[in-house]
Amino acid sequence: MEGSFNFEKVERKTDDLKSISDSLRSMADEREKEIEPEKLKVKNAMEKGIEKQIRIHVRNMVRMRHEVVSYRQISNRLNSMVDYFDKEPEGSKVLSLIPAIVESIDSSLTSGNTRNMLKTMDQIDKQFFDDEIVAKFTSSSATESTPTAMSEDEEISTLIKKIADEYNMKASIELEPSKRTALREEDKEVKKVDEGEVGVKTKSKSCFNIFACWCH
Repeated sequence: MEGSFNFEKVERKTDDLKSISDSLRSMADEREKEIEPEKLKVKNAMEKGIEKQIRIHVRNMVRMRHEVVSYRQISNRLNSMVDYFDKEPEGSKVLSLIPAIVESIDSSLTSGNTRNMLKTMDQIDKQFFDDEIVAKFTSSSATESTPTAMSEDEEISTLIKKIADEYNMKASIELEPSKRTALREEDKEVKKVDEGEVGVKTKSKSCFNIFACWCH
């Protein structure tokens, strides 16, 4: 019957989006497991009184936490997108958007940068969907707690104090502006290495082998 709802065909078209969502959720779980070992490195650096190492490892923890939240937020938004497409009847023009959306997300994933991924999701929302639909997508990501808005230095200082309290240690790091700037430059170098590793790791998985040719 013309215009009838074909669940099987629509489901095939959304398989790639589902796979991306599942892969991002797995990435979040893997990254979350890396936080605890990093915290132990902070503890060891505190015991030795190595200020530079304390800051480096705490900064890594802050970055990892942000990545975990971002991966899960994007995963939730993709799940909402899949739900939306699944409700569209076979033959709907809306379904023709899926290949372009998958391609855009694929490109952002290869960068290994969560900020780029979030920007890509925002661009996709603006380009392909109206405000009412976008509101439904983004509301789903609210189930993941967003880190408190504060500067990187504030996050680092807060986490240092929290870890010190947890291990009943003293770790008060008060930096002069000039020294803070120098350490931030050192942190940037560490970040370049870290992000490079993430990018290589993501690419090596070929985006988890989920971006096959569009042949449905």
